[in-house]
Amino acid sequence: MKDLHLILRFFEIFLRLSVLPLAISSAVMVSQANDTSYQYGDIQFARISAFRFLLSVNCISALYSLISAALLIFLKENRTSSWGFFLLDQLVVYLMVTSSSAAAELLYLAHEGDREVSWSEVCSYFGRFCSRAKISLILHFLALFCFICFSLASAFRVFSKFEPPSVTSDKEVEGNEGD
Repeated sequence: MKDLHLILRFFEIFLRLSVLPLAISSAVMVSQANDTSYQYGDIQFARISAFRFLLSVNCISALYSLISAALLIFLKENRTSSWGFFLLDQLVVYLMVTSSSAAAELLYLAHEGDREVSWSEVCSYFGRFCSRAKISLILHFLALFCFICFSLASAFRVFSKFEPPSVTSDKEVEGNEGD
């Protein structure tokens, strides 16, 4: 069991470090998602709250993955640190899911529009903006996948320290009820 924990720890550190280039690249791409159309003006990521949120979460996830990888390398594992990693991993995963969902919805609307409310698609006019936002979102989803994987690893680390509940037969339970 100790070998499994060591392999899992190495894999977790590798995944945490893998998030760095993905999240940083996603942040750079979304921050460069600006475009100008002579016919319709300009569009900037900073004016769209979902893309500002995506940028913020990318920065948070990159910083957290760097710090947590360093702590995993240099700290001795104990129950408190395992719970801390587990809870913080879950928090960052939820932030990443919400930010990617909001950005994906806006990117979908930019590509497809919404005829019911008379919104036309804008990617044919702001192609550079849409392509950079799409690349940023793809990189963000890859970072999210890494986060989900090492969140599962940290959950395994936490919950493997507990004994499974004991299984009693129905006859034992019936015999104890009369007492």
